[in-house]
Amino acid sequence: MDVQLGCCWRCENPIEKEVPCDVCGEAKYCSELCRFRDQWRHTPECVEWRPKQCSNPKCGKVSGQHRECSACCDAWYCGETCQRQHWKDHKPSCQKRTQKIREVGELLKVKFQNLSSGSGMRMKSPHYVGNTLAIDMLNLPGNELSKEDVGSAKTSEQDPLESSYCILSAGCGNLRNWIHTVASLPNEFKGTLHTVLNDCDIFVQARNVLQLYMMIMYSDDPNIAERITTIWYSLHLPEEDYKFLIDCLRALLGSSADSLDKLTGGALNLSETDMTDMRQVWAAWLELECRKGHPNYINLQEQRKRLLYQYEEMKNEMRMYRKELPNELLPSFDEYDKHGNFVPCANAKSRNLQYDNPTLTGYMFAHSQSQATDLEFLLILMSGRFVYCIEYQLMPFSEWDYLKVKKHHYNKSMVTMFHSFISDQIKQTIASIKAGAQRVSIIVCNCLDLSARLDVESYRFDRIFTSNIADFSGTQALLKAMKPLLNRANKSSTIITQYYGWYLSVPDSMVYGEITAAQTTLQAPQRVCEISSCAILAAYDINSDYYEDMLSRHPSTMTEECDKVIDTGMFFCQEYFNNMNWFVSYLRAECMAVNKGSQLTKPPSFQKVKQSEGLQLRDFRRGNSNKVVPFRYRRNARPVNMTRGMDRMLEWHFP
Repeated sequence: MDVQLGCCWRCENPIEKEVPCDVCGEAKYCSELCRFRDQWRHTPECVEWRPKQCSNPKCGKVSGQHRECSACCDAWYCGETCQRQHWKDHKPSCQKRTQKIREVGELLKVKFQNLSSGSGMRMKSPHYVGNTLAIDMLNLPGNELSKEDVGSAKTSEQDPLESSYCILSAGCGNLRNWIHTVASLPNEFKGTLHTVLNDCDIFVQARNVLQLYMMIMYSDDPNIAERITTIWYSLHLPEEDYKFLIDCLRALLGSSADSLDKLTGGALNLSETDMTDMRQVWAAWLELECRKGHPNYINLQEQRKRLLYQYEEMKNEMRMYRKELPNELLPSFDEYDKHGNFVPCANAKSRNLQYDNPTLTGYMFAHSQSQATDLEFLLILMSGRFVYCIEYQLMPFSEWDYLKVKKHHYNKSMVTMFHSFISDQIKQTIASIKAGAQRVSIIVCNCLDLSARLDVESYRFDRIFTSNIADFSGTQALLKAMKPLLNRANKSSTIITQYYGWYLSVPDSMVYGEITAAQTTLQAPQRVCEISSCAILAAYDINSDYYEDMLSRHPSTMTEECDKVIDTGMFFCQEYFNNMNWFVSYLRAECMAVNKGSQLTKPPSFQKVKQSEGLQLRDFRRGNSNKVVPFRYRRNARPVNMTRGMDRMLEWHFP
């Protein structure tokens, strides 16, 4: 669960008198009112965590000791007798599910083979802005500092607050996860943290090195955190920030890997080969004419407008996104959407924003080119020039947790609110760097090839975060590559795998997941359909005005609206579906696909999946089992974040 221990699962306030869910006992609330309000969102969780009812209708016994059908994982029995008695009735659905797993497994096998060979690979534009929320990759309070881990090897030798830790972020993307991890360290932390940031994208890594350089070399500048935040996200820059950026790019262009290591006191290191490749990116940024009014002005706002607004899909997504936003935030979002400015003031027009931000440019690769409908813009994309390259669904509000942001500093201006939070995260990170607690290594390569770039005998990581690489390689292949790097001496060592697009391989999970939320006391007008009911429940939780608007519609119009909600890909009603079994089916199909050497005639059991590569999966179906990151985030609690109800994170550890 993504709520801090001891806080209410609905309002997140500290619990004085606990009111647990009276069915599963896992969900905790501060009042009966909060429990009532959370019932629709919590129902799919509750179904998974509550004691199971024997699937044999002649029995129906309820117990927490029932065993599931290992073939489909969709039926539960109190014993072999009931399972045999029910087999005749259960057989059709069981065989249908196992056949579906085989089919998905075959599709995934082809997908993984194509991606590993390079065929079928669609290059993506640089992810300067992430598509998932920043996480704390270490989370000491829930691990080394937790009561149950007091007797671990690491804590028995040294105080966890004075220990040295090592983190690998494979497929890291931008710096948000590292910054949030450092900023989340306990105030009493006196140890050190060595982080290896690995990504195969030279553009992203060039930008990461630039921002790290700014943090380290200008740590005494009282305005450096705000300046970095503006350069990170804003389409247009004040003159002083632009000149600062140019000075940093020129300094990096004239540096070697060795000199950079010395300049930063060993806080930042990378290979000369990677540095040479990054220089090409920095040089290209320096060559761009960014001053408004110049004859060769790059005009990123026009490029952004063409990229964002030529696709009907994007228009629908933005329309639905606006409906979810609290009304008081709409003016500030519309202002950001129009201009792309992310500056720390309520009125961006009052600032002298005469320069475009060159670090928001790069190559727009094949998939963006194939989608372009504007011929002139297509020629720009294919020209090999550096152009604005932020995907339309990515923005600052998509990668920082709104719940944490508004708690830090709530403001009716989304830009002001998020800018303040991000700047504070960077300030805390800079303070930790100045204290000598941080060291960062940058490696540009495919994460599956990391063993060739790292001294396996020297590196032992306490946490390995793998982004959503499993979507492209398969979990087992990824675990096989990461396991040798995991620190066996630390009981809390964990590998985290993330799943961003799993549902695309199991499309039935989108519609045919068990819609338990529809069986609630909230009555939808005429119950037009179960999916519409889920969409209404989501709208009720997220935006009461939108909910009232939907209730006022004719049933046919409401159904059409709900269909649009699902088709846009925003998925704001997906957490009201119980598609847990479909996710389990996906993991089993994925296991079939990766085990190329064995001719599996039937899907592996989930028990086998949970013990992949000699590691143990924390079983997300048994309640709040994850200890580092949430299994999934509550979508309905984050109307400002463009998160989806379908994303998942798993944790693996040594048995």
